[in-house]
Amino acid sequence: MGVGLIAAAGRRGGIRVLDLDGGEEHGHLAMAGGITDLAFSPDGRHLALVGPRGYGLWRAADGRLITRTTPAACIRACWTGPGVVAIAEGRNVSTYDTDGAEQWSAAPLPAPATDAACVQGGRLLAVSLADHVRCFMPMRREPVAIHRYGGAPEDLTLSVDGRWAVCSTHQHKTLLWETHRPTVPPVECEDAAGRHAPVFSESGRRLAVPAERHLSLWSIGPRKPTRLTLLPVCASALAWRPGGDDVLATAGSDHAVRLWHAQAADRRTRYTSLAAWHLTTPATSLAWAGRRMLAVAERGGRVTLLHTHSDSDTSAGPSR
Repeated sequence: MGVGLIAAAGRRGGIRVLDLDGGEEHGHLAMAGGITDLAFSPDGRHLALVGPRGYGLWRAADGRLITRTTPAACIRACWTGPGVVAIAEGRNVSTYDTDGAEQWSAAPLPAPATDAACVQGGRLLAVSLADHVRCFMPMRREPVAIHRYGGAPEDLTLSVDGRWAVCSTHQHKTLLWETHRPTVPPVECEDAAGRHAPVFSESGRRLAVPAERHLSLWSIGPRKPTRLTLLPVCASALAWRPGGDDVLATAGSDHAVRLWHAQAADRRTRYTSLAAWHLTTPATSLAWAGRRMLAVAERGGRVTLLHTHSDSDTSAGPSR
């Protein structure tokens, strides 16, 4: 999401930038070799794109697109601040300003990066490799922590304060660990991970972990993380509502988008969704635009905006 904009990927590797209010197209972006990942800057004024042949930087103010070719494929773009983006490319991780000028680079990695994640404000940058994760701090070329695992990590995500990290492995396990305690064994959240990456809430106090046949909700407290409950949904996409830890949106292969209360369940509680929408095709991604509008990208290339009622009465149902 940008400043009133949304970026949607197409089947042929291109990106459409659309106006949220009227749906007007503000630009169609493409790079040689295609686009595999994109990320808006924290202020929503720039969009970073990466692909197998390089990366691009798009400016919302005038539609300028800067592209750079790289020797190896770029696998992730992570904004460390409003004007600085980290690009993971082959065995290199570097940060650039919005004009494409390099600002800082980590020491060369011993193997190609498989994923990367950054804490807001750039206080910590985590990079996954074939058998471990390396954590970097700004302007320090050498890692400050190295976490080793038996399975290759991917789908790497950090909590907002950088204390916790979660990743999936090629052995279909989901692992949760503290970034500043590399010798402590990780918590195994799931042993049958789903196809979508785990997602922290905006505050970092809740974690949603997709599995093959359900979705688990975790509470991230000051001590040990605890599992709150299991949701009876197989999620292909999910997104926490901004500004709190109360509502989670999910989409599944049944062509439905649902809202859930993210609270602990007791014996008298049966988890049912607060609201549901039914789409013509499966959703591939979800993104909140504020607390009352949900943007849904469908597999057929359609982008749908869903409206909920007031924050205090989510259970009243959706309106389209």
